[in-house]
Amino acid sequence: IDFAYRLADLASPEVVICPSPLDLASAASLAKGESIDPFGLGFDAGWTAFYDCMERVLGVTYNTEWGFDVWRRFITQGGVFATVLRENIAYIAIRPCRVKRDQAARLHCEDGPAIAWRDGYAEYFLYGVAVEAALVMTSAEALDVHTWVIKSQNAEQRAAAVRKIGIERVCAKLGASVVDRESDYELLALDIGDGRRRPYLKMRNPSVGIYHIEGVPMGTTTIEEALHARKPLRLRALPVRANGAEWYQQGDVCTWPKSAVAIRPRPTILT
Repeated sequence: IDFAYRLADLASPEVVICPSPLDLASAASLAKGESIDPFGLGFDAGWTAFYDCMERVLGVTYNTEWGFDVWRRFITQGGVFATVLRENIAYIAIRPCRVKRDQAARLHCEDGPAIAWRDGYAEYFLYGVAVEAALVMTSAEALDVHTWVIKSQNAEQRAAAVRKIGIERVCAKLGASVVDRESDYELLALDIGDGRRRPYLKMRNPSVGIYHIEGVPMGTTTIEEALHARKPLRLRALPVRANGAEWYQQGDVCTWPKSAVAIRPRPTILT
């Protein structure tokens, strides 16, 4: 910490050790809009690992005045997870006592918190997505599909819920019937409990190989219409032609040539 303050030409601060980020936010009396700096296992670990690799693997030599060795020891051995650095006081949250990950190294635990601190503060994750504790601690069979899937406003959390419950169980509980089918897509009519059957698109995520469902506009009757409805408004306004411009889609982000007057029916690359 003294080293970090010297970089900013500040005197060594008073250091206040906090057992968790929650205690850190309270002790530092964070005002609305202020944030915690994720030192240690946070963002700083990423760029520190990059320069460490350059030195250890590629033999890059750094100017000792930069003090990279000191900084690296701070990140790897200092036990710091996050900080709030005031001019005269440094509030420091120590690293968690529990961290659970899946095979893709994402925060993930199906029977408890994925990350927890010694004072009891914990956070729950499924497949790298922050979720409520109840989604993790409730069995898949007991989870209410309407609460966790239909009413969810967060696409990533909804996908995590579908993955835990199971896409077939979700469809069965909502009385799904197939309206249209094409490749990895199915247009379903679901009963969401309001007396009307609504169209939902069931699709396979090509990046991770899992299925999720997403509501599409009422009156949608084909896969083509459902996919068209998912495009951004400006892209949706362009005519669809077999010889149109190529376009690309990654998640909810679409890119296409600014000069395009028409686009092809499907993205050239979908990830």
